[in-house]
Amino acid sequence: MCSRRFTPRFRAADSSNGFSLIEVLVAILLTGIAMAVFVRDFGFTAKTRREMDLVAETQQALHATHTFVAQELRQAGACLPENGEFISLAAENNGSVDSLTLRIGVADRTNLTCLTTLLTSDRATGENTLDVQDAAGFEIDQWIYVTRTGGLGGTFRVTSVGADWLQIDGGLDADYGAGGGVYAIEERVYAVQTIGELPVLTVAIDGGDPQPLVAGVEEFDVRYRLAPCPPCTETDEPVDSAEWRSVREVELRVVARSTAPRPQGGGYVRAEATTAVRPRNLL
Repeated sequence: MCSRRFTPRFRAADSSNGFSLIEVLVAILLTGIAMAVFVRDFGFTAKTRREMDLVAETQQALHATHTFVAQELRQAGACLPENGEFISLAAENNGSVDSLTLRIGVADRTNLTCLTTLLTSDRATGENTLDVQDAAGFEIDQWIYVTRTGGLGGTFRVTSVGADWLQIDGGLDADYGAGGGVYAIEERVYAVQTIGELPVLTVAIDGGDPQPLVAGVEEFDVRYRLAPCPPCTETDEPVDSAEWRSVREVELRVVARSTAPRPQGGGYVRAEATTAVRPRNLL
């Protein structure tokens, strides 16, 4: 009787049959971990970038505010009367959200001299046509400041221009005599307003409606340093023309915030800066 020896046989796995279930599960697990890490890092990077954008936005708001207002302050009073009623600056103290009015005389475009002339005849209250020495350079919709007896004056908008006359909107607010000065001026009024839910620094030009200038400005605090200096006397608002004429430095404190909250919560990005400006035409 023949005996047959049983010999077990082993066959190597055929790679052509694909991955096993365990291999697939391990691959899915590793892929999930990698995706989770990627999503976490991507989210962190996006939030960090957004935070940096908000910081940059806030710093730009500070820089823009100081640049615009400081430039106007340095020119305030140019080509305007040095005596009588002070009109170069005006203010309204509202705590940390002040308003600031600046007036600058206009230069003639042809020769770059101050654009001024004189009244050549008396004009009564309510009249709207002014006889002047020379109206060259004056323009329709331009603002003018006209002086009268006692060092006072009035501001009016030009509606029509002739060779030697100017017509104004409305009429004169008082009697004006021959020899009174006529000055072409520009006026800027800076103030903080809330538009929607966003605080905005606005500017009103030559009596027009306030227009948005810099978004995110929530505090605009203006203080004035009066001569004699040093030490200068500081005030929130000069009380009369004499005090205004003694202004030697204007301090601007601005607080700006981001236009959107931080991506991780915790409120808005805020920044503060203070600068001192010397109005060179008033010194």
